[in-house]
Amino acid sequence: MDHVNQTFESTTVTLDGNSYTDCTFREVTFVYAGGPLEMSNCAMDRFAFQFDGDLARGLFTLYQLFGTEGMLTILRGFTEPGAGGEVTLPVG
Repeated sequence: MDHVNQTFESTTVTLDGNSYTDCTFREVTFVYAGGPLEMSNCAMDRFAFQFDGDLARGLFTLYQLFGTEGMLTILRGFTEPGAGGEVTLPVG
């Protein structure tokens, strides 16, 4: 479903299979299971994430394999990409 120029406030927003353009999100919980998503030119203020389905199981598996520090290292790789190369993760 396409959402254009809408405001979402104090609600749960399902991301999978939707597109959001010029939308505003305030105090929402995003639910994401790893499906297709398009988001463009949106504003966000106070939000939380809830992972579901295969994505949630995959993230939990990574947590079991690498622990909290390993998960943070993986997330930093997406938010603070470096020059490339291998990353050594602690096994715990």
